Parts: sequence; structure tokens; C-alpha cells
Amino acid sequence: MVITMKKLVVNFRNAMGKSQTLSFKDPDMTKTPSQLKALLAEFVGLNLFKKDGVKSYDSVVSAKFVETIETPIFNNDEEAAA
Repeated sequence: MVITMKKLVVNFRNAMGKSQTLSFKDPDMTKTPSQLKALLAEFVGLNLFKKDGVKSYDSVVSAKFVETIETPIFNNDEEAAA
């Protein structure tokens, strides 16, 4: 059985200019790039995360969809249970 997983991987800059990455599982693939950009800008505006007084997600740098395909070869636990 092949398992396909999709996620949205977003690169941000924190308030000190350091790169931060955040991944969202099962994103809405119907959103246009401009809609996603607007939603991510809203997320940045919420100021939800700080570490040591530094805003963790200060600006959006980039975003991409990542699709992972897993093809299991074997599972000893499942074979033992059968």
C-alpha cells in the first residue's frame, strides 16, 4: 500500500533575521499562491510565538508544497500478528 502525504513548508525570518521553518500537514491544495501568501501574512501578524523576547515568525520568505510518497517494503510486527 502506497501512502502519499502532502504538507505546506513555509520559511520565515524571525525578528533577529534568523531563518525559521514551519510545516503544515494536509494543506488546502485549492488555495492560490496569492491566497496562501495573504493567509501566511495574517499568521505573521498574529504575533503568536516568541522565544526569549524575540518574535519567532516576523516575515514570510517562501512557501512550497511538499509531497512524500511512502512505499512500505515489509513490517515484521504485522507479519508476526498474522
